[in-house]
Amino acid sequence: MPVAIGKETFRIKSDAITYCRTILYRDSLDTEIEGEDADFVRAVLNLRKDKLQEIGSRTVVRFVRKKHRRNTPCFFAELSDGSYIDFSFVKVIRAL
Repeated sequence: MPVAIGKETFRIKSDAITYCRTILYRDSLDTEIEGEDADFVRAVLNLRKDKLQEIGSRTVVRFVRKKHRRNTPCFFAELSDGSYIDFSFVKVIRAL
C-alpha cells in the first residue's frame, strides 16, 4: 500500500523509512537540515500529533541532526524558545 508524506509517495513503508535515513545521514551530526529535506522532515513531524501538542504555541525554527539520548542519530526540531524536541520517523511511518 503506498505511503504519502508531504510531496513524496513511497511504494511501501520501508521505502519511506529508508528515505528518512538518507536525509538523516546525508550530513554529519549537529548540522541543519535545509531545503526540500527540511520540508519533508516537517511533513514527518506534522504526522506526530503527540509532538505537535508538546510543541504547543512555540514554533519550529529549524531542523537539525543530533544524537539522541540513546546514542543514536535523530531528527530534532529547534523551537522558538531555544529548546529542542526529538521525534522518531520510524514510529510515525510504522503507524501509517
